[in-house]
Amino acid sequence: MFPSTYKNTINVCRKEQWIKISLCIKVVVIIKVKLFDELIIDMSKCKKCISMHTKNNIDCSLINIYENIKFAKEIPSIWTDWYNRLDSKIMIIGQDWGPFEDMRKLNEKYLENPKKENWVKLIEDEKSLTKKQLTKYLVESSKGKINSINDIYITNAIMCGRKGNNYRGNNINLKCSTLNCKEFLFKQIEIVKPKVILTLGYYPLYSLSNIYNFKIEENLTKTIEKYPIIEIEDFIIVPLYHPVAQITKEKQMEQYKRIWNYI
Repeated sequence: MFPSTYKNTINVCRKEQWIKISLCIKVVVIIKVKLFDELIIDMSKCKKCISMHTKNNIDCSLINIYENIKFAKEIPSIWTDWYNRLDSKIMIIGQDWGPFEDMRKLNEKYLENPKKENWVKLIEDEKSLTKKQLTKYLVESSKGKINSINDIYITNAIMCGRKGNNYRGNNINLKCSTLNCKEFLFKQIEIVKPKVILTLGYYPLYSLSNIYNFKIEENLTKTIEKYPIIEIEDFIIVPLYHPVAQITKEKQMEQYKRIWNYI
């Protein structure tokens, strides 16, 4: 048995060690916040998708929300809660945010009471079917490792907002805008440094395949069948069907269960 003085010394050392670790974590988060600030400034200068038309002259231009940096930081949603999730081990990448009009409405609700409590409440009150199903699959597949998606970093392959009020339709050039935005997705990955990246649907995976130069099939189903896990140097990609896609739960869960082998 150690004398009590030895035990006290060990306890003090352990306490000091945890203090050092906590300080290191805080420093890392501060650095990540600064890097994300710089990323938003970079995105504010992007003009690639603000004037786009199809061959049939259909307007598929996007709205760069980052031109107003304050606005971009004050949209309470799981898709824009970046700053509170920068230290996550899991990154989820969706296709695109959807209509700018939805962003504007969320911003207005937050500005009615611009406090942390309201920010958290508005995110909790978000009732989209995508969020509901995504949470269900992740929590259930984790078998107790998580009970919500509140700490998971969530973003999109296309960072700007659509014009109009429709999420589905021909008001966006998915392939072109995905490629135009890939440098900003790459920078997010470099900042967050996740262990596992989850792609929801085809285009987020398409973006990563162009960033990291790996092959995918011509559709998502064939890709998942052939490449259920994609290994990159510092992380694993788990390609997922969109949570509300017409896919059986069993098929969805096959992929979600793979996540937890790496977390």
